[in-house]
Amino acid sequence: MIGRRSLFIAPLLACVSPQGWAQSLTLAAGESLQGRFVQQRFLQGFNQPLKSTGSFVLSPSHGVAWQGETPFVTTTVIGPGGLAQRVSGATTVYPASRLPVIATLYDIFASALSGDWQKLTAMFDVRREGGPAWKVTLTPRQAGNTALPISTVTVRGGRYVDAVEVRRANGDWDSIEFSQQTPSRQPVSAETAELFAAVARR
Repeated sequence: MIGRRSLFIAPLLACVSPQGWAQSLTLAAGESLQGRFVQQRFLQGFNQPLKSTGSFVLSPSHGVAWQGETPFVTTTVIGPGGLAQRVSGATTVYPASRLPVIATLYDIFASALSGDWQKLTAMFDVRREGGPAWKVTLTPRQAGNTALPISTVTVRGGRYVDAVEVRRANGDWDSIEFSQQTPSRQPVSAETAELFAAVARR
């Protein structure tokens, strides 16, 4: 499941505002961004894409949680301290020190939420197109960066991110679509709260 780490890029960028990335999405204290996702993964050697669906919660103070529903029931959470995943009641925690890509992605997440775009442009060449319906193409400035093993990320959206395409140098790529996105004051589930605690900053 860690191989699905490109999933994390999309909600980390889902805090983009409709004003052409000038500011981050502002969530009030105690609010989270919740929604649905459909991911298709296109892998070399496979005739059909691998499809997964579920929901996500982005919490500025804790991180982002993915609740996979199909084809498998899983809960995956990324936070400043690393990544935690629960499958069939068993939880595995991967500290950020063991997965540099997780620390990198969380830095992007934190920078976007705080409106610190300088860090984002330091890592990516950022090409923006459009207005209310916009498109942004991100290309890593350092080719072959093992901490960010992608070739391009294309993000499309309006009020929120609607779709993300993540391409890798080896030819594999992911297409992720989002829907039903809305700020919410509803508390996260007990399971998600427990996993957020497991990946808190250490």
